[in-house]
Amino acid sequence: MTELLWRSRGAAPLLSSLRCSRSYSTHHAARIPSCNPILLIDNPSLRNQHSSNYKSTPSIPRQTPGQRIPRSYLPQSRHHHTSRANNNNESSTNNNTTKPISLPTTPDPDLPHLNASQNVHMTKISSKPITSRLATATCHIQFSNPRPWEILRDGGMTKKGDVFSVARIAGIMAAKRTPDIIPLCHPGIGITGVEVDVELVGPEAASAKHGDNGGKWDLGHGGMRVVASVSCEGRTGVEMEAMTATMGAALTVYDMLKAVDKGMVVQGVRLLEKKGGKSGHWVREDSTSSSRGGSEK
Repeated sequence: MTELLWRSRGAAPLLSSLRCSRSYSTHHAARIPSCNPILLIDNPSLRNQHSSNYKSTPSIPRQTPGQRIPRSYLPQSRHHHTSRANNNNESSTNNNTTKPISLPTTPDPDLPHLNASQNVHMTKISSKPITSRLATATCHIQFSNPRPWEILRDGGMTKKGDVFSVARIAGIMAAKRTPDIIPLCHPGIGITGVEVDVELVGPEAASAKHGDNGGKWDLGHGGMRVVASVSCEGRTGVEMEAMTATMGAALTVYDMLKAVDKGMVVQGVRLLEKKGGKSGHWVREDSTSSSRGGSEK
């Protein structure tokens, strides 16, 4: 019986050998390896030469009556232990129930921006109802010389533009960007409106009270007052948005007038009123006299 030994050279030589012409005589058989044929046909010397690459399939010995077949020749079967796998699944389930992966969100009863471990976190507001909310804040700018008041009294135009209009726009933009400035403010609270009012206060109001708990503005050279109101339909208040709006407008006034007065002072930032939410309606006691009055424009 002939056996084809082509494992060591691959299948390509075997295919090329099959393309050889059948007209080759017997004396050409020795030249077959030149066209990469099969290795050889029942030649003991070549079989010994390639014995390292050839592995014959073991044959099952002939069985005599009463003789048992060795286990190595029997087909092997695997036994799957389903009980062990079930036990592993049960243990993993128990571990998941006993050790939650998510962090606790319970806030501190007094300071909601702290959790039960007294670490800073963003308060979870998903359980709060959606209500109408409103917040109004104010601040003022104090001039250190009469030149800013003279410019604003004549129309408020500077080399950078209209101070009043640019300050109002800056306050609106600041309210919308509050979560980017204040770390723990919630983004996307759904602001429904922003109103910013910038007023000029003349020097004659230097001795008048303007809501600093009995104190007075030192307005020997005049100043400006900013009031901002922010509203939304949401689960959290907009107090920070209102105060950020006033500061954005006030800093813009300073930027546009610093060429003639670098000693201006921005002060008195405070909340005047808030509506909605768990705490309900809140109004600062002195807000009635401080929110309006003394306007020149």
